[in-house]
Amino acid sequence: MGFCGEKVTANCDNKRTYNEFLYSLFLSILKFDTYLPNFIGLIGGITLAKLKNCKTCGNQVAKSAKRCPHCGEKLKMGIFMKGLIGLGILILLGIVASLGGGEDSAEPATTTTTSTNDNEEKNKEEINEEQPLSNEGISSDVTIKVLGVETLSEVGGEFTKETAQGVFKVVTISLTNGQKDAITVDANSFKLVDSQGREFTYSSSAQISMDVEEDNGSDFFLKQLNPGLTQEGKIVFDVPADAAGLVLKATGGMMGEEITLKVE
Repeated sequence: MGFCGEKVTANCDNKRTYNEFLYSLFLSILKFDTYLPNFIGLIGGITLAKLKNCKTCGNQVAKSAKRCPHCGEKLKMGIFMKGLIGLGILILLGIVASLGGGEDSAEPATTTTTSTNDNEEKNKEEINEEQPLSNEGISSDVTIKVLGVETLSEVGGEFTKETAQGVFKVVTISLTNGQKDAITVDANSFKLVDSQGREFTYSSSAQISMDVEEDNGSDFFLKQLNPGLTQEGKIVFDVPADAAGLVLKATGGMMGEEITLKVE
């Protein structure tokens, strides 16, 4: 007896119908996006999407289908879908326009901020130019004051006399320690600068000669200055005779902040 003999005709028909169903299911899976509404209706026995007639073959297809599952004809998009797409495009254009507008509006703010900073810097420079140098200032909580300056050709006594190569500028200075710890005071914390920008450190030989003659009168050689105390001393600089417009650059202690004070 053959597989599909006369006694099993009904079974063969059922198998043929089942095979057709599987084939239809396979095609639906291959074109899932096009046949999704019909596929769901085939499995569940209901049609979830509204149907419309294909203008080419006349069969019913889902309104959301892009192609007719029967004849393969491309279906025209409905008015509702066109409206949704148009609305989406308008929303997208609005978002792009708003982002572009935000960038444009940010530029003037940046320009304004930059202009404000430039004006502040200019004002600071004008204030610095208008305010003359003082002979007193504060460096790292240490008050430094220029008490006076002498111009000498030589310093020291009969046996320790030191003659200047140019001229000696002997600057008298006072320091008041406003810190909470002791500071180290030394002549290396000071230097003279003239109007040409030339910097002059103290003359060690002239300093020693003056210290010997004045019985350690400078008091600015690695001296410890306790908090709240004031120390006065003299520092000798050997500078060219044409040096003018001298100012003193000083620091409050070995690690203090440098400040500029008026000398002449």
